[in-house]
Amino acid sequence: MKKYLPLFLIEIYLLITLIIFYFGPIKYNIHNPLLFFTLMLIYHSFFIFGYVLACKLKSNKKKLASDKKFSNSNYWALFSFGFLGVWAAYKNIMLIDGIIPYDFFDNLIRGFTEPGLAYTERMMSLEAIQVSDSRLFNIFSLFFSFAKLLFIFYFLHFWEDLNRTKKTIAIIYSLFFISAGISAGVNSVIFIFFIFSSISLLVILYDRKYIHLKKILLLSGALFLIPIAWFGGIMSERGGGFEYFASTSPLGDISTSSSFNLHDTSSFIDFLYYSFVWLSYYVCQGYYGFSLILDLDLIWTYGFGNSEFLQRQLLMISGIDVSSITFQSRIDHLWGKSAQWHSFYGQFANDVGFIGLAFLLFLIAFFFAKVWKSVLQEKNFFGLALMPIFTIMFIFFPANNQIFGYIDTFSYFIFVTLLWFFNSKMKV
Repeated sequence: MKKYLPLFLIEIYLLITLIIFYFGPIKYNIHNPLLFFTLMLIYHSFFIFGYVLACKLKSNKKKLASDKKFSNSNYWALFSFGFLGVWAAYKNIMLIDGIIPYDFFDNLIRGFTEPGLAYTERMMSLEAIQVSDSRLFNIFSLFFSFAKLLFIFYFLHFWEDLNRTKKTIAIIYSLFFISAGISAGVNSVIFIFFIFSSISLLVILYDRKYIHLKKILLLSGALFLIPIAWFGGIMSERGGGFEYFASTSPLGDISTSSSFNLHDTSSFIDFLYYSFVWLSYYVCQGYYGFSLILDLDLIWTYGFGNSEFLQRQLLMISGIDVSSITFQSRIDHLWGKSAQWHSFYGQFANDVGFIGLAFLLFLIAFFFAKVWKSVLQEKNFFGLALMPIFTIMFIFFPANNQIFGYIDTFSYFIFVTLLWFFNSKMKV
């Protein structure tokens, strides 16, 4: 049953998101409801079939002890490139021109005390300046951005091998990683860090058969309230009443039966409910966007339509702009292309179509199962390192294409997959 545990958890989670989408506190008028339900059924069926098939196929690999040992050179190399990536992300998010962020602590304090104001000022600055990407830096950063997250996995995996200095550096690195999200009032940085680090720790402990894993799971569940509460606090600072949901749909397809607002709360339970409703909107709104494109014809986007990041790189390198022919651009007047989320399904439909999505999900599940088998049978270090990035991919299925949509996660997925492949091939 260990082979099928990830499949079970993924399907339970995705089923819960569909239940919340259909019956949750926010009401959506689903377009093409029969086709939407049928496609969801097909997608999940192909995903399950791909995973089960990979598990059923026999493997010649025998169970091995992990041969991955702690290396000082690997630690410092990953830290150096990871820190460079974190610094570049901070610079981009905070829109600073120089190399040294002299107002780092002032911005951090304001982000803690006034996250809504920090976010608003950043968005105003973003609209007022012309952002120009460096082609050379973009190309170069693709080859080291994976270290941002891999360093986190590495120091968690070898925590007991680290001396006090290395542990302190790892903690400071982690704080700097999330500092941009706090300073700018941006939720995504904090969520990605929490999800990646939490899942990394859990799979590492699971792999080592840690006897107190159940207690760690309970603790992680309790700690998850922290980013949820932070998320709710930021949304309230932005003036996020529930009436906002209806305003995002020009067709009037979204409503809520509650006028509940954070300023009306009198208890922590009310605050968590407010945060949960907002979180459910963020996670599930992509399903609605997907329903809007189901009556549109496919215009192929050459494999770049699933990610605005990839579209920008294609435009920068070749001068070809496919962004205007994506499903998301064609429904921009009904569901904001950049302001709203459009789900993994809707974004990859640009490249493979609605039927092709089923086969894509089959391949993803097949590959995911092979990676998990390499963890169970070979103690493959890089297979274990792929588990948190896969988890982030699946968590954001209803919302967006999180992995291929951003350079950090895209780089991590590509390069750690290559490391896994060659590492697995070398084991007999």
